[in-house]
Amino acid sequence: MSEEKTLMDFVKDAKSKITEIEVTDVVALLDEGYQVLDVREPAEFISGTIDGALNVPRGLLEAASDHQYPGKNAKMQDRDKKWLLFCATSGRSAMAASVMLQMGFKNIKNINGGMAAWKTAEMHVVIPEHH
Repeated sequence: MSEEKTLMDFVKDAKSKITEIEVTDVVALLDEGYQVLDVREPAEFISGTIDGALNVPRGLLEAASDHQYPGKNAKMQDRDKKWLLFCATSGRSAMAASVMLQMGFKNIKNINGGMAAWKTAEMHVVIPEHH
């Protein structure tokens, strides 16, 4: 019998398959046309995010990105679009990045350390406007 996998096992596996960047790389990548994708839950998103981030919670990512799903997100259909993913500490976003690569996205990078690292580096945090 195989051992039960832990959350960290899933995160470690995902991180072995994706490209990670540091918070200090974000601004330069935004200048190259990358957009930030915040995969945290809505309550986390509204408490503060990276300027210009799109919020698609991790639990909705596959549905939002699926060309054939009726509830898909129009902003998540272009497989060539460049995305920088983050969550609170980079675990959920690492798994999300791995899934997006499997779904055909080509330009996916994960922000190592997530919002925690962003705040530690004293990078700018914005409160998103409610729509």
